[in-house]
Amino acid sequence: MRRRLRVLLSPQQLLCVVRHGTRLVEGSAQQIAVAGAGSHWQASVDALRELLQQPAIAAARLPLEISLSGRWSQLVLAPWSDALLSEPSAGRFLQTQLAALYGDNARGWSVVGDDAPYGHTRLVCGVDSTLLQALKDVAAECGHACRVIEPLLGTALRTMEADAPCGALALVEPGRITMAALRDKRIVAIQSQPASEAWRLELTQAWQRWTLRAPELAGIATVAVTDLSALSPALALAPSAALHLVPEALPSRFVLSANPFGERATVTGSAAQQPAPAATPEVAA
Repeated sequence: MRRRLRVLLSPQQLLCVVRHGTRLVEGSAQQIAVAGAGSHWQASVDALRELLQQPAIAAARLPLEISLSGRWSQLVLAPWSDALLSEPSAGRFLQTQLAALYGDNARGWSVVGDDAPYGHTRLVCGVDSTLLQALKDVAAECGHACRVIEPLLGTALRTMEADAPCGALALVEPGRITMAALRDKRIVAIQSQPASEAWRLELTQAWQRWTLRAPELAGIATVAVTDLSALSPALALAPSAALHLVPEALPSRFVLSANPFGERATVTGSAAQQPAPAATPEVAA
């Protein structure tokens, strides 16, 4: 199977790793801090361009699999409707579901739903259309095929162990926790909330609150946790951080999963501030 370059695009950082089938290539992981990190995605797209211009990556020109941070890939579960049976009514219905939650800005997003069976709720993902086009343009400019652009939650779900008996997934990003209840590896409920660096404590509390509102989730015995929180070195040295830096501090219900982007190298300087190196889809919900 051909190798691919898996990349996480987020406001604070880019992560990347070379994937060969289901295996991550040892020593290929990188973590790059993004200059001018904020809510807009342009700085991260610029950092992606510089990543793809690195001599080794430019020479390999591997097809890209891009995962988008939850900041830029908005998810909602849409109820079943007969409007989903055909286009263009299906697209209008899914767009309306996103707009009801995220406002009129969602009407300019590219929207895609999963392939849930007839009569079931459908997971819907909305992404800024200009961001999608910018990613495709950068990939083409640097000579890479862009095979997949998907929400990070989808990447975490696809990379879970095939035999992992987990009824839910918790994805931890800087400043955000997203929890998803699963049935047959399909997302059937989703909940997101802000988080601080002490996410290990907050995750337990967030799960308890969610199960109080949705008692049918209380029977879930195991929650797989994908940690992409990227704690800063300064925080990691702080005595007060000791509790949430120790895996054993998580209750037994929560099981840390393998990082889909591999063991990260030391954070490099902000990509947008480094000199440019020498010369060198699909949207899935």
